[in-house]
Amino acid sequence: MKAPASPLNARPFAEFRPTHSPHRFTPTVTARQQALEELQDTEHVPDELIVCFDKTSAGLMESLGDAVVERFGCCSAEESTEVVRLKLAQGSDLADALGGLREFPGVLYAEPNQVFHLSDKDEPGRPDDLHPKLWALNNTANPSADIDALEAWKVTTGSRNGPLIAVIDSGADYRHPDLQANIAVNEGEIPGDGIDNDGNGVVDDYYGFNAFEVTGDPMDGMGHGTHVTGTIAAVGNNDEGMVGVNWQARVLPVKIFHDRGLTTTDAILRGLQYAKDRGATITSNSWGGPSFSQAIHDAFQDFPALHIAAAGNDSKNTDKHASYPANYNLPNIISVGATNRDDHPSWFTNTGRETVDLFAPGEEIFSTVPGNGYGEKSGTSMATPHVTGVAGLVASEFPQLGPLEMKDRLLYSTDPTESVSTLSVTGGRLNAARALSKDEIAPSVPNDFWVTQTSPTAARFSWTGTGDDGWKNGAATGFEVRVSDSPITPASWAHAEPLSTPRGGEIGDHHHAYYSQTPRSRESTVYAAFQALDEAGNRSGLATAQAVLPAAPILFQDNFDGESTQWSADGRWALREEEGRGKVWSSKFQGVENPTFSTLQSPLLDLRQANGGFLRFDSRQDFSWSNNVFVEISEDGDEQWTRLGELKDRGEWKEREYDLSAFDGKRVQVRLRSENLGSKEGDGMMVDRFEVVASTLNPQQ
Repeated sequence: MKAPASPLNARPFAEFRPTHSPHRFTPTVTARQQALEELQDTEHVPDELIVCFDKTSAGLMESLGDAVVERFGCCSAEESTEVVRLKLAQGSDLADALGGLREFPGVLYAEPNQVFHLSDKDEPGRPDDLHPKLWALNNTANPSADIDALEAWKVTTGSRNGPLIAVIDSGADYRHPDLQANIAVNEGEIPGDGIDNDGNGVVDDYYGFNAFEVTGDPMDGMGHGTHVTGTIAAVGNNDEGMVGVNWQARVLPVKIFHDRGLTTTDAILRGLQYAKDRGATITSNSWGGPSFSQAIHDAFQDFPALHIAAAGNDSKNTDKHASYPANYNLPNIISVGATNRDDHPSWFTNTGRETVDLFAPGEEIFSTVPGNGYGEKSGTSMATPHVTGVAGLVASEFPQLGPLEMKDRLLYSTDPTESVSTLSVTGGRLNAARALSKDEIAPSVPNDFWVTQTSPTAARFSWTGTGDDGWKNGAATGFEVRVSDSPITPASWAHAEPLSTPRGGEIGDHHHAYYSQTPRSRESTVYAAFQALDEAGNRSGLATAQAVLPAAPILFQDNFDGESTQWSADGRWALREEEGRGKVWSSKFQGVENPTFSTLQSPLLDLRQANGGFLRFDSRQDFSWSNNVFVEISEDGDEQWTRLGELKDRGEWKEREYDLSAFDGKRVQVRLRSENLGSKEGDGMMVDRFEVVASTLNPQQ
């Protein structure tokens, strides 16, 4: 079992003064340029990198030297790998180091230490009366647009012995009279004595953790985290200004943001690790940004809790424009959009049919602010704590549930809402009362889950809506359909790919889910499985079906095993035998002088009848130094070339795919143009199984 390498012995990064930087990792021109472009597009900490590497890689740690200033135990499930933070000498060429490390053997990934900003839509507000302000909990003007909190509280108001809820944010005013009783204090620590009493690496972390400055004081100096915390768990029935979703709770403030509203990758990693070590089972994450971080992704993946995250306030579709962490494709993350008091999507909220899970009230939200005060804020940051609060109620009432079971309840208990019906996975808005349903009887399995349409690129799976509780009490709330290239069983269900599905409607309604793929020259089979769900997350038994997708029309195909003379090649390219594959085109260095630049060019490819032309081939790159391999296409007889893509990976055969539909109706040529700077035996690439197909054929003109 991997040793829990805690990050909590770290010091603020300003204290580190390394004597050298890993300059020996000299990048190729291409790698440096890519790193430079990424650094220009990503706000980051100067002179710092986050690196994941294979600990068995010879000499790597010695090469990094004292640039390693922090180790993280939260970011890799593999015992042989480690994630570290590097602090280079001041003024180092970060693009050089980043590009060079990415090409160094044994480095799994390297990335900038990103800077993140909190974002909400501030709106001033003065507390007059509790009830009109808390419209999200009890909307007197539009009763159908709240989360039915009054009904939920008849079941439970939370518990101070319940789940530990970590608020990963800007901290919290833990002295606020409406929050203090619901802060989960660290009983192993004596506050204010300057001693790490519980030996966890943090001094005086009685009220939580400041992961940005690495101290035990999570006091909120900007207000965002305090506002979020109040929505989750302002104390109820105490004659103070407001009530949170959980009247009684155990909230752990984890401050990852500086009081100016910014944070960095390393602070986020420390914060998540601390929350995990303290045993949090729910986290609230009202923050995000557009840049993917492998380290943060892995930290969430390695943290067995339910993570609730804000979808973002950019008025964008996150199916196309990602916002992380909400967009991390992990089963234990929920992405939350925002609605207003009229049950419409807020003007600022991000949406996404495939990537935003549900909506919750997030506009003009009244909650606690530092200094014993109250105020209004708007944003998906404010929608997220409503979901977190309901998750806390669910976990208090049903402590046996795991994160995925809690997620099912939250998603499938939403109120179907017309205004967001096509803007999220569930098409619904949070409902606390339905999430606390005592229902233990699963919906029925349909007897007609089957394939109703196939083509070379798609299959349609159809079924008739079933009843809940064995057909006795209305219709099933929702459906899930998953697909795989092998038969799906209950044991393999979680690993299959989910398809977009409609919500439940009336019993007997006809429903469909669609699977799509790129056109293939051979007939293919896709296996599907179905489950119906109710508002309590009870799942029906499994129904299965399989679709046989016909082969696509072949426009050109060559595996190079014949005496092909249709291809033109120069430089290193030549037909050679490769074990297990027969003949392949290869540009591998053969021990004699070869030109640096070389090109492999296809014969003329006729797409005049093509509808949805598509290119596919296998390739493998093996370079000890640098290489640039470009896939290009021309429609004018070798005069002008358009780049389709660039091949960067190395060391294994992979299938490459390119959409040629923009060239339907034309005749084209494809070429691989390589720049080989290495000169060691075996440098170069290989190509095999080249084919062009069409989704369908148009009639001959």
